Amino acid sequence: SLLQHSALGLVASARHRHFGKRAVPMTAARPDSSSSSSSSPGGLCMSTRPTSSSGDGNNDDARDLISPKPGRRSFLSTTIAGLAGSSFALALALAPSPPNARADDGAGAGGGKKKIVVFGGSGYVGAHVCQILSSQGAEVISASRSSPSDQAARVRSILGGGASSDPLPGVEYRSIDANDASASADLAEILSGASAAVSLVGAAPGSKNQREGNGAVNARIADAAKGAGIARFVYVSVSSELSDGPARFLLGEYFRGKREAESAVWRDFGPSDALVIKPAIIAGGPPGEIRPPGPPGVAPVPVDAVAKAVAAGALGRFSGSIDGNAAIVAAVN
Repeated sequence: SLLQHSALGLVASARHRHFGKRAVPMTAARPDSSSSSSSSPGGLCMSTRPTSSSGDGNNDDARDLISPKPGRRSFLSTTIAGLAGSSFALALALAPSPPNARADDGAGAGGGKKKIVVFGGSGYVGAHVCQILSSQGAEVISASRSSPSDQAARVRSILGGGASSDPLPGVEYRSIDANDASASADLAEILSGASAAVSLVGAAPGSKNQREGNGAVNARIADAAKGAGIARFVYVSVSSELSDGPARFLLGEYFRGKREAESAVWRDFGPSDALVIKPAIIAGGPPGEIRPPGPPGVAPVPVDAVAKAVAAGALGRFSGSIDGNAAIVAAVN
């Protein structure tokens, strides 16, 4: 009825004002197997519980918004206020926690450490992710095609430390080639007992296997994680700003691979149990590695901001999609 629609509309407006201040906008892309257009955002996955109860003027409830001036309240307005207030109270009770609202020390449900597998953990972003997760008490496994000793050496070069020091003493390095279609058993073994998996694996733009090295390999990792009973999955893709821009004409296969990987993640885990982080250009790089500059006008995002978002997703604090450098920085600050 008109009364119901009016009340629900007022509740939605009130809820937006009530929760809007600290909510981090995060949209989850629906699975999209199309190779000609980028996957578009689908179901909204926004955490919207207020983080402060201080009287700052931003926590008006529905009744504050719809009550008429004193002496002018009618039966209709009173009824709408009652409906809106009841609906708002129910929405408040059912609202999920915001992405950055709770601390997590890495402890698992049974009180032990969470085991988190980071594919590409010895890379530039991966080394920082492993460092953050390890510092928060998680049991971290870095999985890469490189040998454990080569991974440790690369992490030292990225994070600093002498030849005999280990900047990540609590991290276990494992060697596996996820590009190998016959590696399913090895993937299952590494993922066994883990609570979350992170994939930072990807072929460089313009490389010979840029589509399969971004699409099929990450779909294989996501499928293996799902089969192993992993509860959460985090994937680092590329921003829509780049994939929808002029670069798509030169790097179409690269972006198609990224979209195929995203589709696999959404198919296997859905927006509530997965996080897809989509940076544009990441500042810096491993020592001695020269990376091409980004497009004009695109400010690079600090690597620690991307790593913080990845770690938060693995620990269950973020879900859905964070698209673009500004959104990543806003999410972790």
